[in-house]
Amino acid sequence: MRSHWVSLLVGLALLLGALSFHAYATAVPPTSPRVPVPAEPVPPGTVVLVFHGGPDPRYTPRLLDRLAARKVRATFFVVGSAVNRHPDVVRRMVDEGHEVGVGTFRAGPDSSLDGAFSRAALAAVAPVHSGSSEADPETVDVSVRDPEAILAATDVGRVIRLHITSSAPGVVDLLADRYPGHRFAGLDSVTGRGVVEAGFGQRVTGHALALAQRHGGTVVVVLGVLSAIVAVLALLRTVMQLGLAHTSRRLRRLDAVVDVDHAPPVSVVVPAYNESANIVAAVTSIATSKHPAPVEVVVVDDGSTDGTAALVEDLGLPGVRVLRQANAGKPAALNAGIAAARYDALVLVDGDTVFEPDTVSKVVRPLGLPGVGAVSGNVKVANRGGVFGRWQHLEYCAGSNLDRQILNALGCLPTIPGAIGAFRRDALAQVGGISAETLAEDTDVTMAITRAGWRVVYEPGARAWTEVPTGVRGLYRQRYRWSYGTFQSMWKHRAARGRMGRLGLAYLLLFHVVLPLLAPALDVYVVYGAFIADAPWALVVWALFLLMQTVSAGYALRLDGESLRPLWTFPLQQLAYRQLTYLVVVKSLVTALHGTPVRWQSVGRSGLAEVAAR
Repeated sequence: MRSHWVSLLVGLALLLGALSFHAYATAVPPTSPRVPVPAEPVPPGTVVLVFHGGPDPRYTPRLLDRLAARKVRATFFVVGSAVNRHPDVVRRMVDEGHEVGVGTFRAGPDSSLDGAFSRAALAAVAPVHSGSSEADPETVDVSVRDPEAILAATDVGRVIRLHITSSAPGVVDLLADRYPGHRFAGLDSVTGRGVVEAGFGQRVTGHALALAQRHGGTVVVVLGVLSAIVAVLALLRTVMQLGLAHTSRRLRRLDAVVDVDHAPPVSVVVPAYNESANIVAAVTSIATSKHPAPVEVVVVDDGSTDGTAALVEDLGLPGVRVLRQANAGKPAALNAGIAAARYDALVLVDGDTVFEPDTVSKVVRPLGLPGVGAVSGNVKVANRGGVFGRWQHLEYCAGSNLDRQILNALGCLPTIPGAIGAFRRDALAQVGGISAETLAEDTDVTMAITRAGWRVVYEPGARAWTEVPTGVRGLYRQRYRWSYGTFQSMWKHRAARGRMGRLGLAYLLLFHVVLPLLAPALDVYVVYGAFIADAPWALVVWALFLLMQTVSAGYALRLDGESLRPLWTFPLQQLAYRQLTYLVVVKSLVTALHGTPVRWQSVGRSGLAEVAAR
């Protein structure tokens, strides 16, 4: 995982560096500053022409044409930013034998950084260049509009320094006609310094900086467009959350779920692989449920090596059975438990999940409604202590659970979490049980049941407490498995019709794929605007965006019956924790597109779910 973070940070640094250079190069239009020329006397019969500025796409080619026609050689001190914009003109200077030296990079005082940029720009175009030397107090600035001054400067043997303008070609004709027998040369003939060959590193740097200058504007525009898309999607999701989550509660009342007197015997299947930390609390909480009908617990030990099965057997609880099998994966363990279960109302539970006393009754009650084949419970974070735990608590409430409210209102709930879900045996049998074709078997089976014509609903009152990862590595592995498995399930069920095809998959695509993929563009755009492009309003836009998300998160907490106190950590979560989810989605999508197989990755447990449930 460390290599992924390094790649992400390096890529981000390169992008911001390119944008910074683009802003630096384009902040002030380049001018033609004075470049020192040598004080050595010009040899008799020699005229030295020095042109400063450019290359200009209009005037410099005309000047080169006139120099070629008159067979006149000159020295050009070019502007670095102009070299990056018009490299072909500089190449022509070199090809036609003129001396090319570095000037400044843009308008403003010269600096060591400015000179380095200029040398890199020239190195990328022409691997040879000359440097500038000490100032010559005898040098005369000559206007190309003053022929007499030009001739006078030439008569006293001084170097003629000219700026490239529309009149520059006429100066060449004037001097060539005035001194037909003179030799026209560059400064190198006076100083004898020759040329400097650029190194490989300098040439590479020059090419990179040139790309940044030429295409940085396009990158800024693209970032702006992507940021606008992110803002629209985020606003749309917030509107849906504020509207449809309330609608979900209203629909639940219309279905009269709270009045349904459906309390069938229940078989709870608990797949377990090395769950010794939480298995005792999990099984005990289920076996002691306050449910009017019988509740059996089938624990399927999937080749654990930490004594999980023995811990359950030592409890000696009535109605609790343990099945042992060689390690075959979670789907196989679930299917084995389903086959061994006595009752038709099935509850599938992760081995680290602790139930409240009435959770079993509440999660199976909606199965009494017509056409309901599966029910999602409400997963709560047990170990929410500390900032890291609070962040995940907010993610569950303001993300996963609020999404379930929305999708429940739309009638296309795509995922019943592995931590708690109730199923009709007939519904599972119709879709062939739990499939092992994806890493997100819970999303896969939920989509399959919906496509088979069954209703899938959300029961927020059926609360199950689960332990979340306590470290970045464990969180990354878990979220990566979820994200990759979701992509697999979306692809597997891409031909879905009805509400799942029209709304469910579209929702997942927009808000679980496109939005996380594009969201970093908004962050980069804000950093660029606020700290590079001198646009502090970008921070105001980001603050409004954050405020909108915070309000949505607060509403989600209220819907879930939670305190608003953890909300103070939400802004920090958006700055730090959210970047991890971006990386997970990007890596998952790349892996999915490459078709690389991914193995199931378990997350270490510490038994904190038991502590929170007490």
